[in-house]
Amino acid sequence: MENIRIGTIDNPEKLWDVLEVMKDAWQMPDYTEAVPPHFLRAIQDNGGLLLAAYNGDEIIGFVLGIIGRENDNFYHYSHMVGVKRKYWRKGIALQLKLSQREWALKNGYKLVIWTYDPYQGLNANFNFSKLGVICNRYYEDYYGIMKDGINKGLITDRFKVEWWIDSWFVKEKIKKKKPFFEKDKIFSIASHVVHTFLDSENDRMIKKIEYNFSNRYILIEIPGDINSLKKKSVKKANDWKIKLRPVFKKYFEKGYIIIDFYTMKNGEERRNFYLLVREKKERILNGEIFKD
Repeated sequence: MENIRIGTIDNPEKLWDVLEVMKDAWQMPDYTEAVPPHFLRAIQDNGGLLLAAYNGDEIIGFVLGIIGRENDNFYHYSHMVGVKRKYWRKGIALQLKLSQREWALKNGYKLVIWTYDPYQGLNANFNFSKLGVICNRYYEDYYGIMKDGINKGLITDRFKVEWWIDSWFVKEKIKKKKPFFEKDKIFSIASHVVHTFLDSENDRMIKKIEYNFSNRYILIEIPGDINSLKKKSVKKANDWKIKLRPVFKKYFEKGYIIIDFYTMKNGEERRNFYLLVREKKERILNGEIFKD
């Protein structure tokens, strides 16, 4: 949207507008799951980041991040990015993330990290296909119980993804905004770890899992739309998560890294796949693997 601008929030009273975005984007019944305005202000004033997307004077989206540290290395931790639902699929979240990247680079960061639900296909496509994150870390029940409309009832397993914002890999992905490999090529050379079937209710479920592949490239399927599946059966939605937990963890332990995501329609059905490669992180980030 041409009239959207990204900027800071200078008036503390406007921080309450960010909570309204949180409530709407995550379908929160109240403010229980929201980050309170006084903490937003504290983050803002102590080395963190809070940027808002404005449509005129209305705050319609935001991105929130803090300082992170692991093994004496500092990074920028991106805790939340949200957009009011009526403004979804208009590129606003991408504008916010790219503005966050600019801010992080200016402030000396090379790495931005965040967590997200690996079974949310729209988020996976956004993170991998448009931004260029990579991932080899899986956490079971990371947040415990969450009560917002999106997460309520679901096991809160999470990926922790890495966004190496000054790397060749990220720069190229931001330009292309699509997978590096064409679908036909990668689907012909990569091994399918997860075998699925349509059950009696026409829901795609897991039939068989392969744990012993050592091919360079593998594909791991996730639900086509876990939110729709959850509306029909929370048990079926969580069944995907429970069965794929050991799959991701096993292949991460074997040295695989997720580098891309493929989403496609098969008739009326959507199907989603992560692409993993067994390769050193440095060769992924500098693009060497695409020259082999």
